[in-house]
Amino acid sequence: MTITLSTEVSRDNDVMNRGGSSTAMRPAAIADRPLPVIDLIDGAFAALRQRPRTLITVVAGLVVPIAIAEGYLTRNALGGATLQQMINDPTVANEVSTQSPFGSEALITYLLDWLLMAVAGVPVSRVVAGWVTGQDVSARQALAFTARRWWVILAAFLLNHLAQSIGFALFIVPGAIAVVLFSLTSPVIAVEELGPIAALKRSAELAKRRKSTVVGGIAMTAAVAYGVSNAVSLLPTMVALVFGPDKTWPLVSAASLMTSIILVPFTSAAMCLVYLDIRFRTEGLDLELRSWSVLKTPGDR
Repeated sequence: MTITLSTEVSRDNDVMNRGGSSTAMRPAAIADRPLPVIDLIDGAFAALRQRPRTLITVVAGLVVPIAIAEGYLTRNALGGATLQQMINDPTVANEVSTQSPFGSEALITYLLDWLLMAVAGVPVSRVVAGWVTGQDVSARQALAFTARRWWVILAAFLLNHLAQSIGFALFIVPGAIAVVLFSLTSPVIAVEELGPIAALKRSAELAKRRKSTVVGGIAMTAAVAYGVSNAVSLLPTMVALVFGPDKTWPLVSAASLMTSIILVPFTSAAMCLVYLDIRFRTEGLDLELRSWSVLKTPGDR
């Protein structure tokens, strides 16, 4: 028995039940009721602590190649110069200081990060939403669903970031608004199985209902991401300064991989919980799920 969390709770035996059990012991901090934002973030940490194999498996296939690509792209950072070369030769330091942080390699790195979060958010949300509804969605099952919906994810990603790019070009504020409005697109695709345009519209509709929850979720996950990425990348950055990024880019890739393995499932789970929390508060989804769990028949199991 499977519940697909569309705008009306529906029952579908095939969509999520391939490769998974019909019951699931969800992580203790993930509740089926409205919670403060800080508890939603704690729930994302709990999911990663208690189900690391499942969540890491669903993102590993995406994280590994992207981490390698990002590390390779950094090999020309600082012009390939070491810290000693910059100290001994002022012309090298001047050349490094004039390099633009918005070059093609940096742009590609940002795009890869955005694409990673957009794609990985779908299988992670599939798993987390399954726990809330009593479904034990396996990694294989979540990845199979994502593969079937690849065109929706790609189209939504392109439309989303086109809107953000235009918004940031228009004095930044419209871009920030687009980030907030479309931040729930991945869980919407994962849970409600909508098309790209419908998913963006649904994300905006939900975000408008609880703007403070969405902004709080984004801010807290960004703060965690900033702290973790800086902590993990500190040593590789120092090594790259000493020996040169052209020689140490595999170490940078390893640090990027470690950071993504932690942050991608955490951030995706957090935004899925924000999505579910808004639906609990504004659509009574928690009450509907509880009533179904009480009234379901043995044949539904």
